[in-house]
Amino acid sequence: MMKMIGINEVAFVGALTSMRKAANQINTTTEGWDSMGEQSSVFEEYLEQYAQLQSIMLSYQQLIEKDIDAISKVGVSMLKVDVLLTNLWK
Repeated sequence: MMKMIGINEVAFVGALTSMRKAANQINTTTEGWDSMGEQSSVFEEYLEQYAQLQSIMLSYQQLIEKDIDAISKVGVSMLKVDVLLTNLWK
């Protein structure tokens, strides 16, 4: 319900839910490789780079979650101020 500030609480909560769902869908599963005796410097380099990519994706997911938490805090504060302003102008 929109009040003085005009933030739609239902839409805001829905957007936060969508953002959290998207953040949780980032694949941060750490996968390894069990060697079967093969020897390949190219493959070893690939495995190292893949491990780096997994680490980057995990950091990216954590940063997104931190941003979503900050957005949520600001939104909750705005909703509280909105209620106060509505009560003030009644």
